[in-house]
Amino acid sequence: MTLAFSIDSRPAVPSGVTRSAQRRVTLADAPGAGSPAARPSALAHLRHDLIFGVGTFALLLGVIAFTVFGEPRGVAGAVSSGSSATNAAAAAPDQAVVEAAIASIASFAAVVEQQRLEAAAAFFAGLAQQEAERAAADRAAAAATTSGGNTGRAAPATADGSVWDRLAQCESSGNWAINTGNGFTGGLQFLRSTWLGMGGGEYAPDAYLATREQQIDIATRVLASQGWGAWPGCSSMMGLR
Repeated sequence: MTLAFSIDSRPAVPSGVTRSAQRRVTLADAPGAGSPAARPSALAHLRHDLIFGVGTFALLLGVIAFTVFGEPRGVAGAVSSGSSATNAAAAAPDQAVVEAAIASIASFAAVVEQQRLEAAAAFFAGLAQQEAERAAADRAAAAATTSGGNTGRAAPATADGSVWDRLAQCESSGNWAINTGNGFTGGLQFLRSTWLGMGGGEYAPDAYLATREQQIDIATRVLASQGWGAWPGCSSMMGLR
């Protein structure tokens, strides 16, 4: 920026003075550019121009910011609020639609609750049935333990010391209630399949649960069906075959 100012304090020169003389007089009488009188005036003009330039630059920045970022926040907020209110009013659902939706939700919730109650009732009924079946099984087991698992049906009597007693002595040391877990039970060592196949179930579910007389009755049936070979080792030792 150009600083335009002049200091014209030249004294009047007589007309007869030459141009060179006039110049000398002017240079001698006028204060120089570096003199104290000239410096304050130049700094004042420079300060004024700087302040004016900074103000103009700030104004230009404000105009650019307004152009780029749009309207002030307060105005935008007011306009946005008004637009939102208008949109909300336009989008407000019909009251009948809202009530229908609420009724549908309530109906669905009632159906779900009913199904839950029915499932809970079925679950507890199943538990009660299982408990009843378990109690019945416990009573049956207690009765079987009390009676030895025996039906109590009478069998034909057999005198002591019979061939069956001697055979039982060989097979099981005469223990009519033996059950070692090897698959053969009772005094005459019946397989369970043989015992039940010959009708032993009418006395007990397994031979070791039957009495001596009941076991001898079934053994008599086995003898009639298979002969003494049903007890191969002991019948041979006893000379029964």
